[in-house]
Amino acid sequence: TASRTTPLLEVRDLGKRFPIRRGLFQNVVGHVRAVDGVSFAIKRGAIVGLAGESGSGKSTIARMIVGLAEPSEGRILLDGVELQGARRSLAFRRRVQMVFQNPGSSLNPRRSVADALRVPMAVHGTSGAAAHARIAELLEMVELPRAYAVKYPHELSGGQKQRVAIARALAVHPELIVLDEPTSALDVSVQAKVIELLLRIREELELGYLFI
Repeated sequence: TASRTTPLLEVRDLGKRFPIRRGLFQNVVGHVRAVDGVSFAIKRGAIVGLAGESGSGKSTIARMIVGLAEPSEGRILLDGVELQGARRSLAFRRRVQMVFQNPGSSLNPRRSVADALRVPMAVHGTSGAAAHARIAELLEMVELPRAYAVKYPHELSGGQKQRVAIARALAVHPELIVLDEPTSALDVSVQAKVIELLLRIREELELGYLFI
């Protein structure tokens, strides 16, 4: 059982190598080291920023934390328990969610807002009336009218799409959200409003944030 002093998330000596392939048979001739010896911890309810120039491996770190890429070296621990590869449980995926840089590409154009929010809930066992009520709650949380539930991504502005992406990450009651440059694809006038929204939600729900 994790103690109060155990970080919610801890990364120890994390590394990621990508193979270099050449020739007709695409033989591996070397590796590119995208991430090398990264360590940090995030306490419950804390905000941690991960800064670096373009191509420094920030997004790769984010993808490894949420399970979209496997580390080549190092460990990722949630409440002091290592959960990687096949051991990355459904419960882990519920507790750690991600908001991507470009909301236009992270939302399925064929799914309505309600469908986008319903999918993660269904994976974690919430459906029917409970899901319907949760969708209304999520839209209110990200300051979108309930009528937006029937809209599709092409009908939304960039800022509205990112609000839907934030709502989708919140749908399964996570404890930590990884935000990969969540405002960089938005107009400057919208960026501050989205940051204000994220800070308000974090305070209300006592979430941890990893800002890339």
